[in-house]
Amino acid sequence: MSTRAKLITIVIAGIAIVTLLLVTQERPAENDFRAAFDAEFISRPDGYPGLKEAYNFELPSSPRQMDPGLMYRALADEAVDVIDAFKTDGRIAAYDLRILEDDKNFFPPYHAAPLIRKDTLEEYPELEDVLNTLAGQISDEKMQELNYAVDEEREDPHEVAKNFLRGEGFIEEEPVDPDPDNGEVVIAGKHFTEQEVIGEMMSILIEYNTDITVERQLNLGGTIICFNALEAGDIDIYAEYTGTGLVNILEEDAIADPDESYERVSEVFEEEYDLIWLEPFGFNNTYTLTMREENAAELGIETISDLAEYLQSLSEE
Repeated sequence: MSTRAKLITIVIAGIAIVTLLLVTQERPAENDFRAAFDAEFISRPDGYPGLKEAYNFELPSSPRQMDPGLMYRALADEAVDVIDAFKTDGRIAAYDLRILEDDKNFFPPYHAAPLIRKDTLEEYPELEDVLNTLAGQISDEKMQELNYAVDEEREDPHEVAKNFLRGEGFIEEEPVDPDPDNGEVVIAGKHFTEQEVIGEMMSILIEYNTDITVERQLNLGGTIICFNALEAGDIDIYAEYTGTGLVNILEEDAIADPDESYERVSEVFEEEYDLIWLEPFGFNNTYTLTMREENAAELGIETISDLAEYLQSLSEE
């Protein structure tokens, strides 16, 4: 790592630590109930705006916008009382957190799958079989385990991905030597752990099964940044989620049935954007609302409806 890169890393880490310290020093008042959500969840229709309408609740104070990596620690340290979380995040179990049941089925299915440019697939048709090797092979529990290895055990995402692929027999001992004359594909990912692990999996599969050169642009940005880069041809592949594709990109109503949701995004993305959804990996990384287990048990909150009732009681007080 270059000196400049090291300095940038130190600065980012310092900002994150200061932010967390400031947050954890602000304990909620007894009659308050504080939330921390990531930027996308605060604004997207399948996030906080739609959720509070579906469950008819309002938080006592505006939710704090926070980086996903900080939210779990802020919740565990009692600086906030509820966060949005991804179902496959390993920190849910690590910090003894409770996922509130989405009893009104507001959150649509978010099955992850490779999203690839049609012209890239036409140029390298072998990529379809290579990437579909993972179709249906990663369960919710396995993805949570892989995320935990990176977030809590501080393992390198590349090694976590490679060890999983090797352990499941998806790759041999050594990668294929790339052929500079055979072109290059760019694999990107959003800026959170799961995307980095999945991005590494797709990159490694290509490197071990073809002679195509792979460039990684993992942690590229949020949904719209990755999608726009893919549509513009700046990248070739990234992993997207069916619910995100349907609600956040196409701006259509959520579809509860996972197969119908996948069929819909597959059809429209190819027709409108010349983008192809390959087969889903198997796990459903749906949004959740998550609280500390001890706090949720003390308040008798098991579902999002329970939370809505509790917030209503706070407003009446």
